[in-house]
Amino acid sequence: KALKEARAHDDKVKEEDKNSKNRKDLRDLKLITIDGVTAKDFDDAIYVEQTKTGYKLIVAIADVSHYVKKGSRLDAEAYEKGTSVYLSNFVCPMLPEELSNGLCSLNPNVDRLAFACEMHIDHEGEVNNFEFYEAVMNSHARVTYGEAQEIIDGGKIEKHKHVYDVIKNAEN
Repeated sequence: KALKEARAHDDKVKEEDKNSKNRKDLRDLKLITIDGVTAKDFDDAIYVEQTKTGYKLIVAIADVSHYVKKGSRLDAEAYEKGTSVYLSNFVCPMLPEELSNGLCSLNPNVDRLAFACEMHIDHEGEVNNFEFYEAVMNSHARVTYGEAQEIIDGGKIEKHKHVYDVIKNAEN
């Protein structure tokens, strides 16, 4: 029943969900995911911009609750599993792959629904203010930890040239 519920969703975010007046449109911001090389589900993304007083940091997480409704069979299955299990050569996802690697994964170059926290951080690392909101986003790159470190160390990775500023700002 949980698989049937998962498969009932389209493989793309519906236009009416993207254009909801309750969702802030972050698709033009260079949000990126940074995960391990073998990761398949990208559940969080970041955007970091330098400001006059410090940094603006946006952390976006996949809006799973939009697809997994309280009391649904998907909700019950996820509750029973509690978490995804990662083994050396196998992952048993908490949600069916249609969601965990699809609609609820912040894959690059596709629109996704998210929850975001926007923080304004001063040069001493203090959070001066923050705001939580629902959003629609589009990841501008899928970066691995090794790639991020290579860029921080001054290396060049052509496919990520367009997000160097986000990675370098995140270093700070």
